[in-house]
Amino acid sequence: MKRMIVMAISILLALTLAMPVAFGQVGQGSKASGSTGELAAAWWQWALSKPAAESPLFGGGSSYNKKQCDGEPVTATPDETWFLAGLAGTDAVERTCTVPAGSTLFFPVVTSVFVFTDPDTDTDEQARESASGFIDALLADPDFEMTITVDGEEIKNSRIVRAETPFFEVQLPKNNVFGEPTGEYRAFADGLWVTLGPLPPGEHTIEWEMSAPNVGFSQNITYNLTVVAGG
Repeated sequence: MKRMIVMAISILLALTLAMPVAFGQVGQGSKASGSTGELAAAWWQWALSKPAAESPLFGGGSSYNKKQCDGEPVTATPDETWFLAGLAGTDAVERTCTVPAGSTLFFPVVTSVFVFTDPDTDTDEQARESASGFIDALLADPDFEMTITVDGEEIKNSRIVRAETPFFEVQLPKNNVFGEPTGEYRAFADGLWVTLGPLPPGEHTIEWEMSAPNVGFSQNITYNLTVVAGG
């Protein structure tokens, strides 16, 4: 029953699928505007829209730069919004990516998603218990630790927002990360999210480490970002 994905993205979320996921890639989303919960839904729609072989949730290093960064970014008035994506696994990852100046960055540190693969038996309550239950367990771990920095400066906890998505539709492609038939599925997600205002042109580094040993989840991500004027 591959209904959940564990995905951690830059600072805040972890999903619960059959695999833990770390965050750290950049990419463009679709229809990303509105509240944090609505943006989170748009992030998941984008993250799950690619087949596994092309998914922004896998791979690392500069060779993945094009997959995560090419394409039209989302317009979310007044700035463009670019998504940071996650990695399936708990190994240390370093990635390199380029985004245009003026772009707002949106990403989860930890996020959990529930996809309704059996509409006859799956319920809204089950979705909430599964997705939010993982986040609850993570935050309840007495040994939970998390550090997030941008250019060496630690992000304040007030910048990290926990948000549930509304129930939303996601289009799973052929050979998707769940191994489910192609089609449209209902979904729900919970997570910790960060919205980072536009960074000035130049080189920037986003780093985060997270550990919840009693849950069996950890992250070690270095994200090298080049912000290009006129991009």
